[in-house]
Amino acid sequence: MVETHISMCKVCPAYCPIEVTVENGRAIKVIGDRNSPLYKGYTCPKGRALPEAHNHPDRLLQSHKRQPDGSFAPLATATAIDEISAKLKAIIEQYGPESVAVYPGNGTVNNPVNISIAVAFLNALGTGLERFFSVQTIDQPGKVIAQALHGKWIAGPHPFHLSDTWVLVGANPVISKMGLGQNPAQIIKEAVANGMKLIVIDPRETESAKKACLHLQPQPGQDPTLLAGFLHIILNEELYDKEFVARHARGIDELRAAVQPFTPEYVSAVAGVPVDQIREAVSIFTSAKRGSLVTGTGPHFALHGTLLEYLALCINTLCGRWVREGERNGHPHVMLPDYQPRAQPMAPYKPWDETKPGRLYGLPKTIMGAATGTLADEILTPGKGQIRALICAGSNPMVSLPDQNRTLKAFQSLDLLVSLDVEMSNTARVAHYVIPDYLGLETPAVSQFLEASKYYGLWTQGLEWPYAMYAPPVLAPPEGSDLIEIWQFFYEVCKKLGIPLSMYGNAAGAGEHWDKYPQQVALDMNERPSTETMYEHMCIGSRVPLDEVKQHIHGKIYDDLDHQVLPRDADCDAYFALGDSHMMAELQVIHANRGDLPQPDADYPLLMTPRRTNEVLNSIGRTNPKLGGRHPYNPAFLNPLDLEKYGIKSGDHIQIRSPYGEVSGIAEAEDKLRPGTLSMSHCFGANPNEQNDTENQGTCTSRLLSADQSQIDPIFGQPRMGAIPVAISLIT
Repeated sequence: MVETHISMCKVCPAYCPIEVTVENGRAIKVIGDRNSPLYKGYTCPKGRALPEAHNHPDRLLQSHKRQPDGSFAPLATATAIDEISAKLKAIIEQYGPESVAVYPGNGTVNNPVNISIAVAFLNALGTGLERFFSVQTIDQPGKVIAQALHGKWIAGPHPFHLSDTWVLVGANPVISKMGLGQNPAQIIKEAVANGMKLIVIDPRETESAKKACLHLQPQPGQDPTLLAGFLHIILNEELYDKEFVARHARGIDELRAAVQPFTPEYVSAVAGVPVDQIREAVSIFTSAKRGSLVTGTGPHFALHGTLLEYLALCINTLCGRWVREGERNGHPHVMLPDYQPRAQPMAPYKPWDETKPGRLYGLPKTIMGAATGTLADEILTPGKGQIRALICAGSNPMVSLPDQNRTLKAFQSLDLLVSLDVEMSNTARVAHYVIPDYLGLETPAVSQFLEASKYYGLWTQGLEWPYAMYAPPVLAPPEGSDLIEIWQFFYEVCKKLGIPLSMYGNAAGAGEHWDKYPQQVALDMNERPSTETMYEHMCIGSRVPLDEVKQHIHGKIYDDLDHQVLPRDADCDAYFALGDSHMMAELQVIHANRGDLPQPDADYPLLMTPRRTNEVLNSIGRTNPKLGGRHPYNPAFLNPLDLEKYGIKSGDHIQIRSPYGEVSGIAEAEDKLRPGTLSMSHCFGANPNEQNDTENQGTCTSRLLSADQSQIDPIFGQPRMGAIPVAISLIT
């Protein structure tokens, strides 16, 4: 029997609508939903490979327990939960609740309820975000932190599809889907055809740069210096919106003084970008009426991501690039709660508290939760609060954390390591228990999570149209499997521990910037709620009821909803901060160091920078035969001039060495990459205690990274993940 169902791909937060062909209970084909009013049939290779993921012969269908000899034996999931709960109870009794930590990863995007309940579990233990380690604090924490220091515009930024200029700083939405989940390549193509002036700032000519009118290729890590140079020109030549700034911002004099040393000539010398390109970029952006300058993940990896994002926000504010009164909300609500957007900012605030320092390095408590870059040391450092139990929920920190060797040592020292996953990932292979999760077509889907992601920084995801969609499960779990959803695992553990759970539904904000506070929902601890009920809790108070959204199987654009932005309140006393003292001090450090440190030298003449691929999302998809299985390794991309310089050819095996470690890789030429740069994808490779297999598993770039105190942000703990000095040599 062959049937076609409408669903959503939930590999990444783009949540593309899909058509799924099912034969005798098995998915056999996925294409984009051609009747979707917004996506119009778009999906990427990851979505089209969902059948191969669901039908993979090595998919995890049973729970497993590590044996004394290091092997794994299957056991019933209910038994595993009994044993895990008993071990957690003993650990908490001996070491306290702060000894238990949770690390949710990209796998939780499959069902956003998982993230809510992971936090609820820690809240129930009494530790909350202090023991919540996540990809947010090793990815782009600077986006939320900078927004706190600068202030947040209630009505949001100009929508991309209504802008006449746009600047992408290290962002590549064609691959990452960042900000443009609905067929990004086509959206960019149409925008440029309609007159948009697209500027891309990236060490390589990315897929998103192909339609750019101007492409700047700075040295990796020097993006803050480049943006400070933009600000120097904008302020010195008075190219800013004086009326908007006077009405909505404070601190322009402090900012002007701080960027004075960043002349075009100085910036050109430090960042390696010609002066005429710097001036042209500023001229294009300031001459336009609508558009934004936005940052991506890559430049946030170079330790000064908060400063970078703060300078980007300052540029947008100086140029008045926010939705004004009388216009339509840039990111309207449908599945989020109703609120009234106004043409005014929310006041800045300090997003950390020095009076509550953490255990390590004097890092303060922040709104982002625990500093994930310090997780290994939190496990290895004795004393009160030492982590003894770690639950990895859809995450794979064995290949995502800096210093893989130290991560392995830490994980092997734990009293309890639990991995909730769909395969025997790098992390699962060192865990004590491995619990099988559901895959995307086996659970419901709703676009609320995509809407809500707008709160995690300027232009992360979000929707520029009033669109919503719901999709029921397409497939039943495989016959004979013993799966449990991640949120159900936490629920059952709490039930065993005798502690109640309360989730917070439909959060519309972050930190102290809230459009609407979430609603607390106490869960029934006698009878486990259904996943459908949990989705209702997640969407509680939505502007359009979930039941109504369910009536439109292809999704709906709710153009009939009023999204008009009202004027600034007469009694509003909130203003953007253009000269935050912490950011201005960091800018002085950047200038004193002539840019980001460390810089290339004779011992390490190249800079390693990260990149994404359309086939893999971090480590998700690496083993899929239709995706990473076809290209199982992550090449070390180098400019042909660098290959020639070191006597290396494409396909050669090379040794890559940093001040912190060394790995082997496979070289590949890329003529669009800035000379002096090595570009590689992360989250590949084997574990240190396994056989190295570069051709079939790739290279673990985290072995080239460090998480010691000198390589993390002194306030937020973001580890240096990019702009890493490296040297290469041919393996003969």
